[in-house]
Amino acid sequence: MKLLPTDRTRVLRIALVTLLSLGAVLLALALLQHVLVPVLVWIAPALERPFYDLGFFGPYPTQEYVSFNLSSPRASIVQWDESCDDGYVFLDPNGPSVDHRGPLIMDAKGHLIWTSDAFETTTNLKLQEYQGAEYLTFWSGHKAKTMGTGLYYMMDNNYTVAHTVDAVGQDLHGDLHEFKITKDNTALLTVYNLTNADLTGMGWFRGANGWITDSVFQEVDIATGELLFEWSASHHFKAELSFMWNPFGGYSDSSSFDFFHINSVEKDRNGNYLISSRHFHSIMTVDGKTGEILWELGGHSTDFEDLSDGKASGFSWQHDARWINEDEGLISLFDNGVAWPHVDVPYSEGRIIKLDFDAMTAELVQDFVSPSHPRSSSQGSIIPLQTPEGADHIFIGWGSSAAFSEFTPEGQLLCETHFAASGLWWWERIKSYRAYKTPSWSATPKDWDPSAQIESGSLFVSWNGATDVAFWELSGRRAVEGGGGGEWQVIDIIEKEDFEDSFLLPSSSEAFDEYRVAALDRDHGFMRYSNTTSPPATSGFLGFLSYALMVLSALAVVAGVGGYWLGKKKGWSPPDWRRYAASAQAVIDRSKYQKLW
Repeated sequence: MKLLPTDRTRVLRIALVTLLSLGAVLLALALLQHVLVPVLVWIAPALERPFYDLGFFGPYPTQEYVSFNLSSPRASIVQWDESCDDGYVFLDPNGPSVDHRGPLIMDAKGHLIWTSDAFETTTNLKLQEYQGAEYLTFWSGHKAKTMGTGLYYMMDNNYTVAHTVDAVGQDLHGDLHEFKITKDNTALLTVYNLTNADLTGMGWFRGANGWITDSVFQEVDIATGELLFEWSASHHFKAELSFMWNPFGGYSDSSSFDFFHINSVEKDRNGNYLISSRHFHSIMTVDGKTGEILWELGGHSTDFEDLSDGKASGFSWQHDARWINEDEGLISLFDNGVAWPHVDVPYSEGRIIKLDFDAMTAELVQDFVSPSHPRSSSQGSIIPLQTPEGADHIFIGWGSSAAFSEFTPEGQLLCETHFAASGLWWWERIKSYRAYKTPSWSATPKDWDPSAQIESGSLFVSWNGATDVAFWELSGRRAVEGGGGGEWQVIDIIEKEDFEDSFLLPSSSEAFDEYRVAALDRDHGFMRYSNTTSPPATSGFLGFLSYALMVLSALAVVAGVGGYWLGKKKGWSPPDWRRYAASAQAVIDRSKYQKLW
C-alpha cells in the first residue's frame, strides 16, 4: 500500500515525537541520577541507603580513584554493629556490569584493600594455610555458564604467585567451584568432565550414548602435582535421579546434561570426603578408600530421620557444605532453594544441622535469615569465624545476591553490607561466588609502590594491597639552577583513612616543582616512597567549567522543584496557551495564502 504525503508526514511526526519523548525520559533519568538524587542525599543523608537499594545509583555502583586505574564496588552498609569492625572480606565480583572480574579484598566496612586485573574471571578467593604459611588462594580461568576451566593460584603476602595447581589427567582442568587445602598439605579440587553415559532412563529419545557433564573431584599433592584420589559421580549415580530439569540436555556434546553438579568438597579427620551435590539436593560422605557413599542427607535417599519437620534435610540447590565440629556432628550449608526455573522457597538462608550417627537423626540447630530476604539462584557460602575479641559469629555470602551478612550463632543479624542494589538482585548484574572474612591479613606488595597523582589542586595517593600503612607523609622539592632538584621538604602528614587519601597542595606562591609521598606504618616507620609527580601546567579550566555546569544544573533543578511547589501552594496556574493561540489566529488574514487556480 502506497503512503500518501499526509500519511508519511504523520508517520515522521510520530517517529520524531517518540524519539524526542525517549530522549526526554533519558535526560530526566540522567538528571535524576546525577543531579537531583545527589542533592537530596546531600540535604538528607538518610536517603542514600534506600536510593542505593532502589537502583538510583545504577545496578552496580562503583568507586573510582584518581591514583588507581581500577574501580571497586561502592558498598552500602544496611546494618552495623561494632563487633563487626575488624577483619577483611574476600570477594570475587563477576557479572555483566563488572569491568574486571578479578579477586578483591575490602575491609569490614567495604573500603577497597586490594584488587587486580592480571587474571581472568576469578572465584573462591580466600586465605588458606599451606606448610605453616598463609596464602591467598583462588581459581582463575574461563567461565562457561555454571562451570569453568582454569588454574588454582596461591599467592604469598607480597602478592607473588608461589604455587599453581591444576587437575590431573588428559584434557582435565580445574573447575571454579572448589579449591580446599587440607591439613595434609594436599589440595581438593573439582573437575567438570564431558563424557558419554546411558541416558535411556531419562526418556524422550535419549540413548545409551548420551552426553553428560560429569562431576569429578580430585585430591592432588600440591608440591608434586601427584594425583592421590579421584571420584566420579557417574560411577555411583544415575542421571535420571537428578532434580535439575533440562529438556534439551543429553542429546549432544554441545548440550550435555549437568546431572549432579558438585560444588564443595571437604576432607574429614577419618580421611573421608564431605561433598555437596546441587542437582541432587543432598550432601554426602564418600569413603576415602573405596569411593562408596557412606551416608547421604537430603535428596531421594536420606539416611537420617529429620527431627525438625524437614528443615534439617529439606534443603535444595544448596552450596558450601562444611564440617563445623565433627565431634558434635555439626554441619553448615547455604540453602539456595532456587535454581531458575525452579523456585522452591521465598528466600535463601544459611543453616547449621546436627547429625547423630548413633540414632541416625538430623536436627536443625539454627537458620540464618536476612531481613533483605535474598533469593539467590546460585552460589553462596557460610563460615563460622571468631572476632579478635573472641566472639563467635557466622558470616554469610549471598552468592548471586550481591551482599554479605554477619550473625550471632543464635541467628541475630549483626551487620549486613550490599555491594549492588538489592532491588535489582534478580537481574544478577554482579555477584560473588563466595564471600569470606578473616580477622587479620598482613601484606606488602613486592612489585609496585604507592601511587600518587595530582588533580584539581590536590595530590591523591593509594597503595593497592598494602595493609600496614597508617600514615602518609607528603614531601616536595623545588628545581635548582643547573638542573635537578633541591632537598626534599616534609610538607604534611595525614592519617590513612581510606583506600585513597588526598593532600591539598600549597598555593602557587608556596608550590613545589615536584612531590612524593612516603607510606608510614603505625610507629611512623618508613615503608616505601610513591612515584614523583609534578603539578600540571594547565589551569584546570575545563574541570572548573564542568564543576560549574554541574552546580548550575543542580540549582536549576532545585529552583524548578521549589517554584512548582510554591506555585501550587499559592494557587497559581499555568497560562492557557491555546486561548492565546486562538486569538492570534483570529486576527491573521489568511486570504493572501489561499491557493490560486
